[in-house]
Amino acid sequence: MLQVIGIGPGRPEWLPPAITELVKNCEILIGGSRALELFPDFIGRQYTLSGNLASSVEVIRNALLERKVVGVLVSGDPGFFSFLPRLKKEFPEERIDVHPGISSLQFAFARAELPWQEATFASVHGRELSVLPQVITRPTAVLTGGENSPQKIAQHYLNRGYNPTISIGNALAYPEELWATMDAERLARETTLLKNAIVILHPTAGQDANPSFNQDPNQDYRQSINQAQPQTLNNPTKKPVGSRLGIPDEEFLRGKVPMTKAEIRVQVLAKAQISKHDQVVDIGAGTGSISIEAAGLASEGVVYAIEHNPEAQELIFANQHKFNVSNLRLIPGAAPDVFNELPPVDVCIIGGSNGRLAEILETVPLIEGGRIVITAVTIETVAQGLKLLTDFNYQDIDTVSIQAVRWKAVQTLHMAQALNPIFIISGRKGEK
Repeated sequence: MLQVIGIGPGRPEWLPPAITELVKNCEILIGGSRALELFPDFIGRQYTLSGNLASSVEVIRNALLERKVVGVLVSGDPGFFSFLPRLKKEFPEERIDVHPGISSLQFAFARAELPWQEATFASVHGRELSVLPQVITRPTAVLTGGENSPQKIAQHYLNRGYNPTISIGNALAYPEELWATMDAERLARETTLLKNAIVILHPTAGQDANPSFNQDPNQDYRQSINQAQPQTLNNPTKKPVGSRLGIPDEEFLRGKVPMTKAEIRVQVLAKAQISKHDQVVDIGAGTGSISIEAAGLASEGVVYAIEHNPEAQELIFANQHKFNVSNLRLIPGAAPDVFNELPPVDVCIIGGSNGRLAEILETVPLIEGGRIVITAVTIETVAQGLKLLTDFNYQDIDTVSIQAVRWKAVQTLHMAQALNPIFIISGRKGEK
């Protein structure tokens, strides 16, 4: 029988009595040296685990062969980036009881005085920094480790053109605990060694409320953290649109502004190949129908809707509210004049260029390898778009034309209602 026991932060004052009593009932206790020191009165046999997972598994396997109650101590909570998944994989037939502990995640959000029920989580311990979200739309807790220090995480976002607010907790609950909140620029320059840290990435930049690691870790950071909360459309009566494609046209608020019809919208988004963490710009967003559906696909990213028409801008806001979309940002104005308000983007969708297609393609901040989709209703625009994409070294250029026909009921018959034919040009940005 295997007991997987969470020991929380690894300090005796944070061990609940239930865990202490559970350990007493084990016959063999296995854990790191610091974990075993928490139970000096344990009378059974003890085995110290090394950092080598394979050898640690063998120690546990040999102990289980004795058919005794084996306790395995894991730091934090067993359900949060711990040894538990490996144990379940290695011992599928063994009875495994799991006992929770206080995780570093809980400690960090408590220090930040933030709820964490809607936060996201990641670990870069032994993983590439590419697992981090490209855009931070909600509080994100990250376990660091190895070469991936808090400073490296800060530099990762600076390299992408962002300067988020970051809270850092190192050696939480220990006498040497450090807690600070600062922006990525300041953190990247910090020389303090942070070997046991968890960081919280905040959705928007707040004030630098704690510019030094030498301040009291119990200082009140509520002001800066509150400023770092995501700006969302909190409407408890509406569910977010999610990754819903082909929303019926009549569900959108339209006014007199032209709108991409559902049949075409689905094809445009299929060509865009939007991923969960992508940043997307929708140029000439109109009513926002494509932006709304793109935001559902880029659920952990951000969609930037550029629109110069005041009526259309109001409709974008209204549709954003109707569909409860929190990761859509309206940028009023015309492209490319407002490109200075954009970060680097992964996907660019162009529904209207006002005759400035060449300027847009030349200056849009699309990353290398990013996808571009252009819709056109005239042969001339198609010809211009194909030539410009070739001139600017776009790759995998593809063109399709679509004409959808809806069949409307007229009394007992169905009559054809043809929609205007649309050209869809797509490609990937190549090297300059």
